[in-house]
Amino acid sequence: MELILDIRIPSRRTHLKYGTVNQAEREKVRHFDPWLVASGDNLVALVDCLFSSLTPPPITPGRRHRADATARRKTCTETLIANLVMAALGAAQNRDIVISLRKLKRSRYDREHVSPNGLRWAMVELAAHGYIEVEGAVYKEQRTKLIPTLEFVSLLKRHEVKREDVGRANGGETIVLQAEVDGEKLLVDYRDTSETGTLRAEMFAINEALDQADIRFDGEKLGPIHLTRRFDAEKSAAPYSFNRHGRLYGGLWESLPRVDRHRLTIGGETVADLDFSSMFVRLAYLRQGVMPPEGDLYAIPGLQDHRDGVKRVIASLFFRESKSKRLPHDAKLLLPESWTMARVRSAIAHAHPVIAPLLDTDVGFELMATESNLLIAILLDLISQGITALPMHDGLMVAESKKVIAAETMERVSLSKLGVRLPVTEKPIIRP
Repeated sequence: MELILDIRIPSRRTHLKYGTVNQAEREKVRHFDPWLVASGDNLVALVDCLFSSLTPPPITPGRRHRADATARRKTCTETLIANLVMAALGAAQNRDIVISLRKLKRSRYDREHVSPNGLRWAMVELAAHGYIEVEGAVYKEQRTKLIPTLEFVSLLKRHEVKREDVGRANGGETIVLQAEVDGEKLLVDYRDTSETGTLRAEMFAINEALDQADIRFDGEKLGPIHLTRRFDAEKSAAPYSFNRHGRLYGGLWESLPRVDRHRLTIGGETVADLDFSSMFVRLAYLRQGVMPPEGDLYAIPGLQDHRDGVKRVIASLFFRESKSKRLPHDAKLLLPESWTMARVRSAIAHAHPVIAPLLDTDVGFELMATESNLLIAILLDLISQGITALPMHDGLMVAESKKVIAAETMERVSLSKLGVRLPVTEKPIIRP
């Protein structure tokens, strides 16, 4: 699980909640981005106004606050407000912000003058003014979360602040490496190599293209786009490898429910949703050196009408090192009551004997890496054709007029990189 932080809030703060957060909810929250800044005039003015209303930390009577300390507090306040703007004006399902305030040795992931103490002060002050609610961390159960209040949203409307008023400071890592230590996911401050240089250059090209494109949600520009690739290290000590996980994160569109994707536009056009059919199972076949069969590989005999449940069980079996006796909770709700984990696993192994040896071997992160490397190659190919694409792990979204070219590119690049032309399907965009 991710790093858990215990935040102590003074009693003067009035907005504090506690509770647990399940995995589905965690996927909807935003991670605090210390590199966001106020860019548009309206937001700059609002930050100045809010900062002047906050109460500075107490100091020795008769002394003045140091100018450099005040500047650092303002930087922390500005980046915190910028994050709240991106959350408050985004999708309703994505308004929580996960924030880390643990004091650690500074690393490549940190921004100068943005410190845990400064963020904690700004957070407490904004909460005291009713602009945010704070859900305190519960050890190994819940991470600290910030939620912009309706009062804050109303404040943004009165000052005519939009997402495009948020900018980014120079810097910000795009290649993120995590290692699990004592059950916690910690960021690794790795040394650069030619490999990480190449990975970072690819992300720079993708982010630059996306940031310059006309991508809108409900008619408003998304604001600064900064996707990252997250890799998982097998061990916490160097040397490290970047061949596990590697998926892209950070786009508002990734957490949008399907019913809200019609609210996205690229260049004024509605989007088309394309993905590779039965991607993970096909990659498992290729890892075994066998060409995957045709058709829907999640259509398991006896469970043809329960595809989503089967898909979730297969995914869980690729990320385990030992046999599970129970169905994942989210999959159990999607399968017939009489089907146990043993029965579902047996049916999957019988339908796909070639990949059965990979079940319960924790091969999932390697399959993810193959998937993400393929997606990076496709995105770069589409950029060279002048086509904007929004990555979706095992697929992408493009403007409606570009879907045929995009689908052809996906199949062509998969043939070039994997030796097999992976089939592409279009998911319907649900419209009101």
